[in-house]
Amino acid sequence: MKPLVFGGRFGWLHPGRGPRGVVLCNPYGHEAVWSHRGMRRLADQLSALGLPVLRFDYLGTGDSGEPREDDAPLETAVDDICAAVQRLKAETGVPRVTLCGLRLGATLAALAALKCEADALALLAPIASGRAYLRELSALRSTWLQRNAGPVRTAQVDTPFNVLGHVYSERWCAQLAALDLVRAFETTPAATLERALVCEVRAGTGNPLCTALRGHGVAVGIRPFEGYGDFMQETALSVLPEHTFADVVRWIAGGEAQPPAPHPPERKNDTRQNRTNGTAAGGLPEPAADVALDLPQAVERPVVFGDAPLFGVLCEPRDTTQPGVALVIANTAANAHHGDGRLSVRLARHLANCGIASLRIDARGLGESAPLPGETSDLSVAVHAPAVAEDVAAAAGWLADQGYGCVASFGVCSGGYSALRAAIAEPALCAVLAVNMRRFHMPDGISTRDLNNKASYSMATYSSKAFEWTKWKILLSGRRNPVRIARAVLVYALVLTRLRISDLARIPGRAAIDARAVEAPPSSPHGVVSALERKGVRTLLVYGAFDYGLDDLNLHFGRHGKHLARCAHVRATVFPDLDHALFNPRAADKVIALCTAFVREMAAQKEQTMQAASSDRQPRMPSPSGTVRHRTETPAAAPLN
Repeated sequence: MKPLVFGGRFGWLHPGRGPRGVVLCNPYGHEAVWSHRGMRRLADQLSALGLPVLRFDYLGTGDSGEPREDDAPLETAVDDICAAVQRLKAETGVPRVTLCGLRLGATLAALAALKCEADALALLAPIASGRAYLRELSALRSTWLQRNAGPVRTAQVDTPFNVLGHVYSERWCAQLAALDLVRAFETTPAATLERALVCEVRAGTGNPLCTALRGHGVAVGIRPFEGYGDFMQETALSVLPEHTFADVVRWIAGGEAQPPAPHPPERKNDTRQNRTNGTAAGGLPEPAADVALDLPQAVERPVVFGDAPLFGVLCEPRDTTQPGVALVIANTAANAHHGDGRLSVRLARHLANCGIASLRIDARGLGESAPLPGETSDLSVAVHAPAVAEDVAAAAGWLADQGYGCVASFGVCSGGYSALRAAIAEPALCAVLAVNMRRFHMPDGISTRDLNNKASYSMATYSSKAFEWTKWKILLSGRRNPVRIARAVLVYALVLTRLRISDLARIPGRAAIDARAVEAPPSSPHGVVSALERKGVRTLLVYGAFDYGLDDLNLHFGRHGKHLARCAHVRATVFPDLDHALFNPRAADKVIALCTAFVREMAAQKEQTMQAASSDRQPRMPSPSGTVRHRTETPAAAPLN
């Protein structure tokens, strides 16, 4: 497959030589994040049968540019699909196109079929009623809010409508509320449409749409969407609906399957700067040099790097004359490089506007990067695997090879953990900012499920909820397990007591940060901090006051990390209203501003270090008396001391 850009939209073209092409239409918002892996798998399966496939990001989503402010969101998304059809035909010459969409993407695909030349529709769990969809989104938002502590809930705003970090403007909500897919087909002819497949989540829900399609002479098939519930959940826990996908692929291919297109020959190169390139296990050829997304404040280019190989998007300021500092943005959980609510994209483009470059990456097995042979395909385990930290380190090394003199790493939750571990090992990494990191050390093989089972809430959240009568009613009704809650609180209290006794007894490694600790892979919070101190990595740990990751910090370094004050390079900061994944746009904006200031400060310190080193290299100067006077020798400061 190869990346491409058309009309400000970013996409991927999967190769094929058959006469039929497929445009995949993503769902919207959090569902696009959760289903990214599935849509990629669907494209790969279709391509394996020789069908060229184009999947892409609508304007305002994923890696694409932004729509104009006065554009109507629904019409813009439909126009995006029509543009994708034209680009697919131009790239491949296919005479026939199938539009295949999931959830709201299925609805948009159906509307696009009324405007563009597509002769087949594959609709996976289509949304026929926009009002019902908005009710569903509202229920999900309400459920998420109830899981948060009171102060975090209070910090959320109802306008604009925000669901798991994805903001729907008032105009978007109004258009969704007026959306009636069945009525659209009853009132508008589908001139080129010949056949359609509807995969319904609940039996009978697709009947009205099927009837409307048949009214236009369209041959309609209907299938159950088996495995939908297990599929449509957060990426790390999502299970691909293999049976349903196989049905859809067979239906789309029909009798038009062809031998797959051959991969480009693999190119080998021994230099680290160019060791990308070729089609390796991940099927990622080197992007063409002219594939770039021009933005008002930046230029973004897809890049392939590392031995895996790995995919990333390099976002550079427009007016940069030479590389300076750069930020590696790690994956959050098992999500692709866009981030929840496009946080990674927003951060990258804000940094570019401030003159700072960034590389948002997909670690192996995540997003567009394939796992290496033999590596786990269980994403709930993969997100905390050492391999992710290795990939963050590889990204930093690649940036250093491009001339960036100082590189920092950034991540949220598991991304913060990987960014921190990478900073310990990778020489190119000078600084790290980790947000809501759950633990300082993760045992090998631990999964997201394991972590969720051990602690659903932080101690601060339990304390907050203890004063909410509604929570007591839920507990007393039997809908919550009081034994599990009591066990979590008891375990925390026992660990805290043991650590405090250790501090009083001055057991080595507890009462102070030991910078002379053995240089082994840190397997304790104090070992991690000691390793960062030894290396001189400027480290900022950011937490929400009710985040469960804060418990680990409080246990080992005092309330809100107060004992880190004795460290030269490591510090922590706590915000009262930060939710764990930064779904609240205000929380996200706060972290983006903090990260920008952090990287700017790093850049300024790097510049001072370079100037000091340059001054120390100046020649000796004669004194007025004719004797030779030496400049005062000052050792060059270590980076970020």
